[in-house]
Amino acid sequence: MDLTFREDYWDTPELKREFIAFLVTMFGLDLSVWDKAGFWDHRYRPFSYFSDSKLVSNVYVYSMDLTINREKRRVAQISAVATIPEYRRKGLSLRLTQAAMDWARANHHFFFLFADDNAFKFYEQCGFRSTEEYKTRISVSGAVARPGTAKFDMQRADHVQEVFRIASNRAPVSDALGVCNDKLFMFWCLTYLKEHIHYISALDLLSLYKRESGRVTIFDTVGTSVPSWGEIYQYVCDPEDKTVDFLFIVDKLNLGSVEYFKADGNGTHLLGDFPLKATKFIFPFTSHA
Repeated sequence: MDLTFREDYWDTPELKREFIAFLVTMFGLDLSVWDKAGFWDHRYRPFSYFSDSKLVSNVYVYSMDLTINREKRRVAQISAVATIPEYRRKGLSLRLTQAAMDWARANHHFFFLFADDNAFKFYEQCGFRSTEEYKTRISVSGAVARPGTAKFDMQRADHVQEVFRIASNRAPVSDALGVCNDKLFMFWCLTYLKEHIHYISALDLLSLYKRESGRVTIFDTVGTSVPSWGEIYQYVCDPEDKTVDFLFIVDKLNLGSVEYFKADGNGTHLLGDFPLKATKFIFPFTSHA
């Protein structure tokens, strides 16, 4: 095969455009909105094979800082592992994954990733182990919300800048397992979570949530500090609410009694010394690269 290996090529515009097109083709994932808004992150490092100018196989590492047990740790998330059909079954993904991990191993505490069921065997071959994640659920008595919450419109430049201001100065949502990657957070806010961003002015806080049939799902809570749940909920409650699910560890929210449920479908895998393996944990939703 006449292939060229390339990595860390964001400063070459034609290669970056090819990478963006590759993700659209392989995953239906369009990073162009994130890129055009100015939040592209050079911690997002590709390892790729090209045939001439065409990207045929790819792995990327997102290098990020997590707060784990109140300590900052640099960790590596593996993602976007894919090969176009005509180049499959040639070992390209395995070679690229090994190259990515060799690059990251010296200065990252551990690796993690999220995978579809049909990829489990591949990641086990690479040394990863599958692990369960658990979301937290509480019961609530719904009520009429206090005034002071506004839904942000990510088509408005001033709202985008306000979200980035808060994200750039955020406290970790959890001391047990929290993330403060502002540019990755902006990807979520500009794409899949753009309809779920609410600003509580009295707390200078973003609450990212959706409400369906009496169940509220909280994706993230973003501010310079994390208030208690009682302080937050009075601004986001609804009379029809019955339960609330949290997609992050809730140690800062002073919740009292909680239930835990397996977070199905994440396909979470770990490699290396992960400090929370004996506890019920979940990676914050907005840490998913």
